[in-house]
Amino acid sequence: MLASMAIIFAQLSAIGSQRVIIKYYPFFRRADGMGDNGLLPIILFNVTAGFGIVCAFFWVLKDYFLATQDSELFHQFYLVIPLLAFLTIMNWVLESYLKALLKTSFTSFLNNVLLKLLWLSAALCYYYEVLSLEAFVWFYCSVHLVLILLMSAYLFRLKEVSFRVDKAYYKWRVLKHLYRYGAYAILDNTNSALMNNLDKIMIGFLILDDLRSVAIYAVAAHLSGIVVIPATSMNRILTPMISRYWKNKQIDLVAKIYHQSTVINMVFTGALSVLVWTNIDGVMQLVNKDYASGVYTILFLMLSRLVGVSFGLNGDILLVSKHYWFNTASGVILIVLMVIFNLIFIPIYGFVGAAFGTLLARIVYNIVRYIFLLVKEGLNPFKVNNLMGLAILVAGLLVGSWIQFDSLHFLIEIGLKGSLVALVIAIPTYYFKVSEDINSLVDDLFRKGKKLLS
Repeated sequence: MLASMAIIFAQLSAIGSQRVIIKYYPFFRRADGMGDNGLLPIILFNVTAGFGIVCAFFWVLKDYFLATQDSELFHQFYLVIPLLAFLTIMNWVLESYLKALLKTSFTSFLNNVLLKLLWLSAALCYYYEVLSLEAFVWFYCSVHLVLILLMSAYLFRLKEVSFRVDKAYYKWRVLKHLYRYGAYAILDNTNSALMNNLDKIMIGFLILDDLRSVAIYAVAAHLSGIVVIPATSMNRILTPMISRYWKNKQIDLVAKIYHQSTVINMVFTGALSVLVWTNIDGVMQLVNKDYASGVYTILFLMLSRLVGVSFGLNGDILLVSKHYWFNTASGVILIVLMVIFNLIFIPIYGFVGAAFGTLLARIVYNIVRYIFLLVKEGLNPFKVNNLMGLAILVAGLLVGSWIQFDSLHFLIEIGLKGSLVALVIAIPTYYFKVSEDINSLVDDLFRKGKKLLS
């Protein structure tokens, strides 16, 4: 609950800085490669001012939030939210700057590996009573500070941190484009934060059970989030590439990446979703029965994530194009739908209803954006190989649902069934050349393997 509210706090404070950096860094970049003509100072000023304004509203609304929540823990740690929000903002700014420099491997390692390992270490220390609950919360927050220091050191090592300002870039005729885009990006990034956190917050305030339902839903959300790790890592690389192609009016390359991203994301995310769902009974034995009650929450959230990545980089394309306003408008539509569906389904089905509402909202949201890009720019990411990939995933799901190893230990069953399902998906995907990129990757791995063995 604290993390979800902090992320929304951070997005409101960031003044769209993440998107602004990605879009405008190529324009601000010095010709000699030694600095950004003052983009970083502008961004740091914006986020500091934005954070101060949002902090004031946060303090004014303090009594309201505390009065509508029955959890004593929430009351105790409420003031952690602005601290966590500020550290999150700085993390985003530095990560976006490194993205613009195409240094995505380092940031991906920090956020997808190191961050998770440090949080896991803190959780284990709390479990074994090395840390108190209060110490755990502060450790959880301070992990972001570790990432901020590492990214800052990396930028200094690359000699990419420069506070040299070119006054020509600080004229209103230049800055007005940046601030206009940033205004839309505020709404867009806030929409993104709400998309990923609104359901948890609404569960927390609609189901007054001392945040137990939020805990179960959060675990289900994290388990379902595993399936989009490959897509998230790849999109870190593709987003700045799309920005550069669009700037250079290379629409054919944008269309190519758009199609390739839909196929690759659907194959990898779909395969992981099938593997998780066909082994869900075994996976649920790793948690206690309270958390196992969220099994259908995992299904609906995985499907909503699969729908999102299967439509490719439509949001990233909109953001770097002249239609960036529509990404914001469609995001507002999604938030309205999520609120409506959550108000309908949470009172009836509890946290499972929140997951189902999220799925319905995301289906409508992605269809609307797909149709808009098709009509306005003629971009269609779907071809025959998309259908082939979907058919292979369905076949893997059917095989995985049919195979049973009830007499074996659940961990052995997960290993055997997972291996068989992976083969059922992998072999036809390669044989029918669903994705040329995946085939090239596999062929390259085989060549390297043969060379190593020889």
